[in-house]
Amino acid sequence: MKAMDERETQAPRAIVFYDGDCALCNWAVAKCLSRGVPPGVRFASQAGEAFERLAAGRPDLAALDSMLLQILPSTREPGRREAAPLANQPERSASSVRVTETASASTLPGEIKVRSEAVLWLAARLNGPERWLALLARVVPTVVLDLGYRLLARHRAWVGRRLGVCPVPTPEQRRYFLA
Repeated sequence: MKAMDERETQAPRAIVFYDGDCALCNWAVAKCLSRGVPPGVRFASQAGEAFERLAAGRPDLAALDSMLLQILPSTREPGRREAAPLANQPERSASSVRVTETASASTLPGEIKVRSEAVLWLAARLNGPERWLALLARVVPTVVLDLGYRLLARHRAWVGRRLGVCPVPTPEQRRYFLA
């Protein structure tokens, strides 16, 4: 148990930015908390300071109406190649965007995933049936998955009303959140 506590106090390796005003987004975060947050994953509202810092270096990210995932460089999985910059891959899906240096001369570390790719990355690391959702990425094209994500996002207010009230994290769960 002590090793788990030490691991959870280390710097985050992946940050999930979600819309704190969206009942569907809050429900998804609560589901992650109930399934066991993967080591190194933290949550931050898109209305918070952490997202403001990210958006200051990448203003284009502030305009996205999507869950956003920042995978920090230390999380590179063994055997996985780094993604090439977007400029070198014009046909690449917009769901995964390699963070590059911006005009403000600030370098944002890591890789950014949005829409279905962010959801599937997180789902693959949960301790529940959601982990099987990650298999969709192997059989369904990202364009189709993103279309489904956008359709759900468009109707998220309607879907969110059916999920009930937004949960309030317990003091123990608050350690998974950034400001």
